[in-house]
Amino acid sequence: MHDRAESINLIKKSIIRKLYSAGCWGKGHMLFNRLKSGLPAHLRGDVSSAVKNLVKDGLVIVYGRTKYGLAVYLSIGKKKEIEDIIDKL
Repeated sequence: MHDRAESINLIKKSIIRKLYSAGCWGKGHMLFNRLKSGLPAHLRGDVSSAVKNLVKDGLVIVYGRTKYGLAVYLSIGKKKEIEDIIDKL
């Protein structure tokens, strides 16, 4: 069983991979609720903590509220760092 820190790191990598493969840079944002899809049920509760960590690290930027909910996208300024993370997966 994973401890919480390992789970959050796993979720962070999943979020980065999902946003990257969808091309979510700037206007290409993704709804927060879609970040939970594809994750095991026991990890979905930690998605908001993982997103907060990614925002604090500057890798993910909050787009804002849309009529469908909160949306996020990847920081173009951290593209090299994000691609390094993707390459390690």
